[in-house]
Amino acid sequence: MKKIAAILLITGLLLLACGGGEDTASQSDETDSQVITEEQDDTVEETPVETAPPPLYPEGTVDPSMITADTPVNVVALYESYFVWDGKKVTLEGYPRISYIDTMIVEDVLELVAEPGDRETLATISFTDFPGITVRSDQLVTVSGTVEYYWTGDLKLVDGVIIEDAPPAQPGIVTSPYVYDGETPILVSEFFDMFNVWTGKEIIVDGHYHSTTTSTTSYGVTVRVDLSDPNDTYSKYVACEMAEEITEGTDSLMLANRSGTQIRGIVAGESFNMVGLENCQLVNR
Repeated sequence: MKKIAAILLITGLLLLACGGGEDTASQSDETDSQVITEEQDDTVEETPVETAPPPLYPEGTVDPSMITADTPVNVVALYESYFVWDGKKVTLEGYPRISYIDTMIVEDVLELVAEPGDRETLATISFTDFPGITVRSDQLVTVSGTVEYYWTGDLKLVDGVIIEDAPPAQPGIVTSPYVYDGETPILVSEFFDMFNVWTGKEIIVDGHYHSTTTSTTSYGVTVRVDLSDPNDTYSKYVACEMAEEITEGTDSLMLANRSGTQIRGIVAGESFNMVGLENCQLVNR
């Protein structure tokens, strides 16, 4: 009997020991499962942040497309917008203007046209170092250079360089003088329009009356009113060629109240280092 009791006691202890092992293994499995679950929950997918492109016309600048014939434009803002391309690097694509022959060797100057055989020069590029490259009249050429304003209003580039193996210009490029990188090729016809965006546009310019100049020539009498910056009355920014002579009464009004003088006219181009307007009329004097 004592042997049987001892055997039963030993068997019970073994069973308890086996059961305890199973509980420990089960707890270990649950712990591992919890760890895996927590790691999965901590995984966060990163969403790429899109950066908005810079505005074509930053705050404080003028977008010519937004100006109508009845929108007064400050003289300084008009001046800065008109001459904004001066000194900027641009890259243009066009065809060489070649007269009477099919090919030419580029030396110190190259003229670009929109289509082969065109006679209207859209851009003239001057080279410091002679390229000595032969070009055909039906060959697209990509040229970079620095815009230099000329008194005639023609588009001129200096320090020109012919860019070989350049990517083709994409038609309809959307850009402005404030965001253009200077290296992306632009069709010469499209840049010509950007450069001359103000020319021929009817506007109202608002500024400080500076002076009136009357000139008499064989063509008749020309009256020009110059406007300056209200904060810098010595610097002239806009020259308005009047459609008719100014009466004494109107002249007296301008002298008595110079600030806020508004003149309507059509932008004609550069005039004595100012923005020139033609066929002008006083709006509020």
